[in-house]
Amino acid sequence: MNFSISRRQISIAIILAFVLFLIVLAINIILRRESEIRLITLLPSQPVGYLSVKELGGLVNTFQHSDFGKAVKQVPILDGIQQKPWWQQIHYQKELWEYEIGAKLDLKFLESYFGRQAILAFYQSEEKLSFLLISDVGAKGILEVSTIVAAGPINSKYERIKSKHLGVTINTITGYPLDFSYAFVDTVGILSFDESLVEDVIKIHVARQPGFVEQSYTDLLERYDSSKNTGYVNFSKILRNVKITPIFKTALTPIKTMTFSNQHENGMIIFDSRFTLNKPIDLVMATLKIPNGQTFEVEPKQLIADIENFFPILKLIALANGVQLGNQWKDNLLANLAPLETLGTMVTQIQFSDQSATATIKIPLE
Repeated sequence: MNFSISRRQISIAIILAFVLFLIVLAINIILRRESEIRLITLLPSQPVGYLSVKELGGLVNTFQHSDFGKAVKQVPILDGIQQKPWWQQIHYQKELWEYEIGAKLDLKFLESYFGRQAILAFYQSEEKLSFLLISDVGAKGILEVSTIVAAGPINSKYERIKSKHLGVTINTITGYPLDFSYAFVDTVGILSFDESLVEDVIKIHVARQPGFVEQSYTDLLERYDSSKNTGYVNFSKILRNVKITPIFKTALTPIKTMTFSNQHENGMIIFDSRFTLNKPIDLVMATLKIPNGQTFEVEPKQLIADIENFFPILKLIALANGVQLGNQWKDNLLANLAPLETLGTMVTQIQFSDQSATATIKIPLE
């Protein structure tokens, strides 16, 4: 039996081995690139606020199955929100999308497209408030969307307009109550009612430009890596552009910005927040008898009682702003705080100066 190998066979084997090596290398690069994606670095500058979420399903399930989550579903404020025009518009848009795609936009569906992590941000333009959704959908999610797109338009009354930005295709869908645009960069999905926001994300990712967090809040990068979710709220912008109840506007005026993060460990949420201030809050903290920099325990029922006792001061503040608060407002406030009674003892530490404040709260859910 002749076991000799020809030079041609050796060449073919070397070529196949080289091709296999390139395939394995490419897969490793793709997987490594996907695992290294930090969506928070893709946020354009000057958001009104944002919320990042990792493992959406686990977060929602933990909340829904807790006594606190069950109690929150019963608070009166939710009924009020559902009557708001903006909420009804969102609900209508959701039902329309469900009808057109033939599927329920439930948690399972959302998980498949939000992937391991997602960020929802809001931006204020001269005309309106717009949202931006950035999600790590992964290769599977992109393939599914691409398959739907390849099948053609779902309904002839909707039009798909394609454009290019830095080599990336942007799809804009018209015909819905609100036009929206989306694009994919690597394994990242981008969706917004404002096409310019999609372009901004592409520019940050493709051109390697610094985004909002790298420009202004580098500490959030570390907290993003170690936390289930992080967030940012610019109260100064909200108070300028959003109409809210005067009493809450007065209460929020001292706060310029807020960043926060939380982790879920052993049935407990660890909530960490940091504030920049427009003016000192020493007087408020003294009135509430909150020690500066010291750890203290808070019983939820006692907290509700303290808030109730603080109501006369709230009435005076409201009156100074031309608003008269009646007992009905007090009853509604206490009813919306009722879910707090399901929580255990909260361990809190608050530290404040003239220009900033930090707060760490450990909240037991179980």
